[in-house]
Amino acid sequence: MPRPPASLHIEHLSHRYPGASRAALDDVGLQIEPGERVGLLGPNGAGKSTLMRIVCGFLPLLDARARAQVAGHDVRDDSLAVRRATGYMPELVPLYPELRVREHLSFRAAIKGVRARAAELERVMTATGLREVAATPVGRLSRGYRQRVGIADALLGSPPLLVLDEPTVGLDPNQIREIRGMLRELGGAQTLLFSSHILAEVESLCDRVVILSHGRVVLDATMDRALASAQLRLELATDAATAQAAVAAACEAAGVAGPAIVVAAQADGAVTLELELPGTGAGALTQLRTALGEVCLARGIAIRALVPGRTRLEARFVEVTGGLRA
Repeated sequence: MPRPPASLHIEHLSHRYPGASRAALDDVGLQIEPGERVGLLGPNGAGKSTLMRIVCGFLPLLDARARAQVAGHDVRDDSLAVRRATGYMPELVPLYPELRVREHLSFRAAIKGVRARAAELERVMTATGLREVAATPVGRLSRGYRQRVGIADALLGSPPLLVLDEPTVGLDPNQIREIRGMLRELGGAQTLLFSSHILAEVESLCDRVVILSHGRVVLDATMDRALASAQLRLELATDAATAQAAVAAACEAAGVAGPAIVVAAQADGAVTLELELPGTGAGALTQLRTALGEVCLARGIAIRALVPGRTRLEARFVEVTGGLRA
C-alpha cells in the first residue's frame, strides 16, 4: 500500500574520508518537503554521492553536530527505519549477473519485506520497461537495461523517498525520455532526490535545484528562481522615446540602476524593449515590474507584454560553481 511522501531534513552535515586532504561535505544544511522533486548537481567530487549515501544510511554520520532525518526518522539512531523509507539507486548499481531480471527483483523485494510481491514485481517492471526481458539473465543485459533494473529495485515497495544517483547513465535518448516521464508521473506521490550531469534533464523534471561545490551548498532554489535572469522583455503601445523615458522613471522609482535598453522592434504603434539589468536580484526585478506598471498607468501607456527573462541551468551552474571542478 502506498505510503505518504517523506520529508528530508539535514543540519550541519560534514564528512571527511580517511586520508582525504579536505572534507567531502562541509556543514551542509538542506530541507526537502514531502513530494518535492529535487535535482542535486555539482562538479565531479562536489559531494553529491556522499550526501546521498549518508541520507540512505550507507555511510555513518561522523560529525557529532550533524543531523539527518527521513520522514522524521533519525539516520544516526534509527537507520533501519530510514532504509525502509528510502529507495536508493547508487551510481554503480550492484547486480547479480547470474540471476534473471525477475529473480533478481524478487530477491531484492524479499530482502525489503515487500508484500504482494508478484503484483509489485509486475508494477515496477512495467514502469521501467523490463517485462520483455524478465526472463533474461542480468549479465546479458545492455548497460541501459541494467540501469532500468537498478531503478526498478529502487521503486520496489513505493518508498516515501526515492534517491537516484545518475539514473539515466547509459540510456539512449528514447530510454531517457521514458525514464523522465516515469519520474515525472510520480506527481508528488514520492519525494524525489536525484543527481544527474544532464542539466536539461534536471531543468525539465525538477521543482527545485540544489548545487554543491567543494562540499558546500552554493545554490538552493526553486527552478523558477534558479533560472530567473536579469532580463525583461517589455512591449508598450507608444513610441521608442516615450517608452525609454517611462523605463527610466520606473528604474528611479524602484531604486534600480538604469538598464541597458535595446529597441528590438517597433511596429503597429508599439515598441518592444529588451532590458538588461546586470547585478539585479529577483526582489529588485519584482519591484521594477511593479514600478513599470505604475508609471505606465500614470502616463496612459498600455503595456502589451512584460515578460521576465530566463537563463539556462547550465549558465547558472557555471555561475555558482565558478566553472571549476570541485
